[in-house]
Amino acid sequence: MFERHIVDWDDAYANGANIAGSDRWPAAWVEPAQAFRDALSAQGRARLDITYGDGRRNRLDLFLPSATPKGLVVFIHGGYWKAFDKSFWSHLANRAGSSGFSV
Repeated sequence: MFERHIVDWDDAYANGANIAGSDRWPAAWVEPAQAFRDALSAQGRARLDITYGDGRRNRLDLFLPSATPKGLVVFIHGGYWKAFDKSFWSHLANRAGSSGFSV
């Protein structure tokens, strides 16, 4: 049977600490993510802060393509819920949305 021996789970999920220069990305993504949300909101193609639970952070954003969706792509922030929130990643939905998928 496959066993894992992880001593420090916080360290195991702290990906940024293991990627050179990773600290520059979140700050660099704030403006493009906001611009993406603003643009799709102006087009009526963004549903922001949809509640899916009782927690204050239990919210999701749904971005719709310009035509009938081909399907749904679900992006889950894999940051161990240690830092950031959904607003940092919105613009990453652009490619799938441009290809006809809801994200």
